[in-house]
Amino acid sequence: MVDYRIHVAALEAFREQLALSNIPDPMVSSLRDQHVSDADQFPEHALLGSIIDLLIWHASSDGQELELLGKVSALWQAGREIYAGLGEFRLHLENGLLDPSNLPALQGLNNATTALQGFAEQLIEYDLQLKSLKTEIAKLHHLRSHPRQLDKTLSNWSWGDVLLARRTDVFTREMRRQAADTETSAFAFGVLSSYGANAAGAAYLGQVVGGPRRSHRYRTRVASNTIGSWVGQNDPFAPTLEQLAQRLKQAFPTGLPDAVEQQIQVSLEKAYDLGATPALPDLQLGYTRLLAHLELLASFRIPEAPPAPREPFLTKLFGDPANPYVPSMPEGTGLVESGSPVGNGGSNPGSVLPQNVGRDDGPDHSEPPPTTEAKCGAFWEAVWWSLIFLLGGWIACVIRWQDGDRCSLWDDITQNWEEAFPDGAQGAVEVSSSGFSALTSSDLANIAQAEQILQFVGDMHNLQSLMWEGFNKAQDFLAIYGLVYPDGLLERWRYSQYLSVPQAEPGDWPRLDDTGGRFDEYPTSAVEQPAVFAFGYPTGSTPGAVLARVPHVEFRSAADICESLWLQMANDDVDSSNLDLDADRGWLHPCWTADGSITEQPINVRVLTYDET
Repeated sequence: MVDYRIHVAALEAFREQLALSNIPDPMVSSLRDQHVSDADQFPEHALLGSIIDLLIWHASSDGQELELLGKVSALWQAGREIYAGLGEFRLHLENGLLDPSNLPALQGLNNATTALQGFAEQLIEYDLQLKSLKTEIAKLHHLRSHPRQLDKTLSNWSWGDVLLARRTDVFTREMRRQAADTETSAFAFGVLSSYGANAAGAAYLGQVVGGPRRSHRYRTRVASNTIGSWVGQNDPFAPTLEQLAQRLKQAFPTGLPDAVEQQIQVSLEKAYDLGATPALPDLQLGYTRLLAHLELLASFRIPEAPPAPREPFLTKLFGDPANPYVPSMPEGTGLVESGSPVGNGGSNPGSVLPQNVGRDDGPDHSEPPPTTEAKCGAFWEAVWWSLIFLLGGWIACVIRWQDGDRCSLWDDITQNWEEAFPDGAQGAVEVSSSGFSALTSSDLANIAQAEQILQFVGDMHNLQSLMWEGFNKAQDFLAIYGLVYPDGLLERWRYSQYLSVPQAEPGDWPRLDDTGGRFDEYPTSAVEQPAVFAFGYPTGSTPGAVLARVPHVEFRSAADICESLWLQMANDDVDSSNLDLDADRGWLHPCWTADGSITEQPINVRVLTYDET
């Protein structure tokens, strides 16, 4: 199953290729012009049709992943609010120190201090939420096993899996037959695009992952999201996820159009033996969840990097190489890289552990550094407690500074941290809402003269910088566990490995499911039998091969597959196959079933007849 952005790019490639195709038969050429025109007149219908697999996947899912993503997004937004509040505090502090008579800066500093106090009172709860969510995510229960891999009968599959593995050609043709007007014609155009995108995209995914989705669901999810990020980075016309959600909401504000819902419903009834399948899914629920998913994915925005301290603070802090600024927080706080080695469960026993969270992971990508899961959690926990500690220090010391005295807490900050948190960033400290009185211009003038205030300015900048780094670490953690896209992270090996087809000898694919914890690495398991000898894409191919807009000799793109089936339908030919849209048994393999258990070696592969569900 390919992602939203792959589908959108494939739709545009198919539309462009079909529009420019040389079709000698005037009647077929005229029909082509009509179908392309329909898609152009109602682009949102075509767009929605192109993600029909995702629509039905949401309609038939248990909703657990969406619920989990919602919880993570809420905590992410809370972090962004704290980050913005910290920025406001820094801005008004520095402006006020430079000009204590600046009343807007004074009022802003008082307001920002009060706001941060409010945040600090919630940090313990946020920390508990962070630990709970980290544990839940790292167990990867949000990525369900494929029912085929569990030897389940078809009636116990989800419709999201059925749609990709049974009567795929029949359903795509039926959607075209049920197109009764321009809008449903545009929708059918998109459904055909979805067919080609999955046929080609799943084949590419299988090659870079090492096997099909049913055997390697973790790697397949990360690979699909990675290619989606690649599309967003390399296609200047690719819409953002937020733009996709807005387009659909504006076009279909009250839900899935009745005519489209009827078109899908009738096509499912005609294409499948409903006595062998699960009950038909709730399509309106699927549409609601699809929109929610797009909006949640779009909510994980990393804020702008914090500005450097204003002059003259910047030069005073960093201008003397012989006397550089040193952060007050001791290294043992967890703001340094920390966590447990791969394989021992770390702070989260039972987790599936990917590799480390550095810019790269060593020359052979197999060193045993701390895990993303452990390091991200320890880092954010330390950020929370550092904010509480520094804010508490500000409230405690500002009383001394406004009286022109030194603050002993700041003189012995390392010792005071260790006393406050004897077990590292595990203790509890309260920042009382009654511990701060609004400052006056006179107070601020005295504080500006305090020798220690320069260190405090540097520490607050350092804290905001660390918090910004924390957002990047959190994104990497969420991306490696398949919840969000690795946008901006594609130079890292854990994602870049999916952007070029690796060398594989004929008969060396697909690999059996890898029971080890390193799902980030190409599987070293044995080859599932019978082995596959035909690959769709040559070694070194990038995702551009799937999304190519002109025919190539070396490979067939998603648009090529779409155009081939479109010509079949236009000429009333019925000699194509129901392609397995998971490319489960390799390039352009027909839908199939296992006569016997999927765990038998070799699997007794039986190709389904064209009319068999």
